[in-house]
Amino acid sequence: MHAPFRRLDRYVGRYANFVLVRSARIAVSVVVAGAMLAAATPPGAAAQQAASTIPQLTVGRPLENARPVLDGRVDEPLWQQVPPFSAFVQQEPDEGAPATERTEVRFLLDRQTLYIAVICFDSSPDDIVVSQSRRDADLDDTDSIQVLLDTFNDGQNAFIFGTNPFGIEYDGQVMAEGQAGQSNRGGFNLNWDADWIVRTQMTERGWEAEFAIPLKTLRYSPGQERTWGVNVLRNIRRKNEQVFLSPVPRGYSLHRVSVAGKLGGLALPARRDVKLLPFVSGAVNDEKSLRTDTVSRTGDVGIDVKWGVRADLTLDLTVNTDFAQVEADEQQVNLTRFPLFFPEKRPFFLENAQLFELGQPRSIDLFFSRRIGLSAAGEPIDILAGGRLSGKLGGFNVGLLNMQTDSAVNERTGRTLAPANNFTVLRLQREVGRSTFGAMFVGRQGVGDRAPAGDYNRAYGLDLGWQASTNGRYTAFLARTESPASKGGTDYAGGTSYTYTNDVWTGGTGYTQVGERFNPEVGFLRRRGYRSVEGRTNLRYQPKQWPWIRRIQPHANFTAYLDLQNRLESSQGHWHFFDIQTLSGSRFGYVFITGQDRPRRPFTIYQDVTGRRVVVPAGEYAWTYGEFEGHTDLSDPISATLAHKVGAYYDGDYHGWDLTVGLRAGARLLSELGWKRDDITLAGGRFRNDLVPMKVSYAFTSLASLQGLIQYNKQASSLSSNIRLALLNRSGTGFFLVYNDRRDTSPFTPDELLGRSFIVKYTRLLDY
Repeated sequence: MHAPFRRLDRYVGRYANFVLVRSARIAVSVVVAGAMLAAATPPGAAAQQAASTIPQLTVGRPLENARPVLDGRVDEPLWQQVPPFSAFVQQEPDEGAPATERTEVRFLLDRQTLYIAVICFDSSPDDIVVSQSRRDADLDDTDSIQVLLDTFNDGQNAFIFGTNPFGIEYDGQVMAEGQAGQSNRGGFNLNWDADWIVRTQMTERGWEAEFAIPLKTLRYSPGQERTWGVNVLRNIRRKNEQVFLSPVPRGYSLHRVSVAGKLGGLALPARRDVKLLPFVSGAVNDEKSLRTDTVSRTGDVGIDVKWGVRADLTLDLTVNTDFAQVEADEQQVNLTRFPLFFPEKRPFFLENAQLFELGQPRSIDLFFSRRIGLSAAGEPIDILAGGRLSGKLGGFNVGLLNMQTDSAVNERTGRTLAPANNFTVLRLQREVGRSTFGAMFVGRQGVGDRAPAGDYNRAYGLDLGWQASTNGRYTAFLARTESPASKGGTDYAGGTSYTYTNDVWTGGTGYTQVGERFNPEVGFLRRRGYRSVEGRTNLRYQPKQWPWIRRIQPHANFTAYLDLQNRLESSQGHWHFFDIQTLSGSRFGYVFITGQDRPRRPFTIYQDVTGRRVVVPAGEYAWTYGEFEGHTDLSDPISATLAHKVGAYYDGDYHGWDLTVGLRAGARLLSELGWKRDDITLAGGRFRNDLVPMKVSYAFTSLASLQGLIQYNKQASSLSSNIRLALLNRSGTGFFLVYNDRRDTSPFTPDELLGRSFIVKYTRLLDY
């Protein structure tokens, strides 16, 4: 056995036993510590101190039938009647200092719509940075505005609406202050698409924006003289400066809902709205892998319905669901013996997606929506119909989802790829202050003639997110799965973690255990039959003596995995002691990656289209490699990101490159060319793989764009293309043209073209 393995095996085994025996005692200690911290603060003192620094705003009320003209210029007499708020405060670079550029924000509410006007004054308007033009694009590398609305005034959940000088629409949902789930999985859903309007203009004052957000787009408690939480973030990109309406401590983001200001004087009507989203689509497919007629022509129609049952509860229905317009997955290279995670991109599953999360991110997910309507290889399976009810009911956050899929059959062989299935998810969650606790059920039931007897899987879970102190959060979950005995029967998984964050330091630790037969078939599970312990720390230091340095940020994390007999299976270490962010926005550093693995049986780490394989034998391995990583200012017209890896891997050597070059012509034309090479020499053989992705996007307007994703994969000897023309109207709906192409680049097959398709889809929002 390798010496590092022996030492770590003894240490981690002892620590795991300690955690198992003392877990209950640790939990009690955390509770007591939290109570002592709370007791150390005089009653009401913290609340009074916080209240004294929270901005208090009042919404304006226009005269009857008076509405602002949305042209992106805030110069109408109607706006001048609303007192502006302008006392913005820096978070970066000089925390607590006044903003270096003036910002004015105004709120106006009529019976149906919330209007927001923002003037971003700028002493040098010609230097305003506009680097994004796509809906929901990243707003960090462009001048931008983001508005947070805590419509239930609960300090936990909120909506975010944002834009930049180009006038893009950016919206998302915040849950549990963006830290829902174990290990801060991140409760922010950027894929929520709302029905609203924004207009912007570059002016002699700087740049200006006008928002119109219909009340029926939001969820809230109706009534007179209501109060919402509100915050505004302005990004002044050339100065790398972020300023807030209500100060947010360094180490946190706009998602820190509990420190938002207050917007009072809101008169909110009851919400009863119905939205219909019908679609029609047609496709021509040329599949060269089939021996029969390769060209097929299909057409389809379907509809989605969104019904605001109450102001705080929404029912979504879908019939004959189609996701042809969704962009393709980006290919990944797997150098491990565990499965890869591909994120969900289909719109129906993304609204309120955070509510349906329980477990650990990308490791133990009790529910993973890609299991519905997609095969293991990512091929679509027809969704016949489904529904989702989400919102607040009786003091609980409620989520109910039911979907019915059709059977999938191989057209060439007639073999059943998947029987028809019914999927059910039920989620209940209670919020107490900034803490949450809840339960979840996930079920899959095979139905129809092609489903075998006893074809089912069920999962149950409980979770807790306890805000033990202002900066400390404790999370835990416990889950159980049930399957037929032939598929493993019943088993359990659970985990707990604690994270502490302040303005200079973040740290945390966690413990997880997964049974050998734990099997969430409608979830995502990276590995089973293990115990793991982890620790992580991150220091953020801003040196005053070197003004060109924004932050020095050394950080490290380590995770060890043991089998259920407490024998070390593997470990992963990330030791990033040299990490510098510059004032301009670039970053560079050097990190050491350590790893250990003890596979019990051989596994294939590489296989190409010729059938050549490189196998890692069973055994014990330990390695370390170093990696330089850095990027230039990503808001520049030409930017680059580079990672270079050199060292050991398993029983051999590793040399890797990861390079991305970004090119931007104004805000309309954006492109990225990447190159990832893994050159690995092992005792079982050598392989070199190249993955080359290229992305191009041209925006005709903020709602009309042409996007392309072209990917070359040497291992698969494939060249794939996904070209999308999107002419959007409202809430992500509109006209789509999609072209997909797959080609074989190897000399071993007679046909270069593997398959191609041309898809036309039109969807329209009808609002009642």
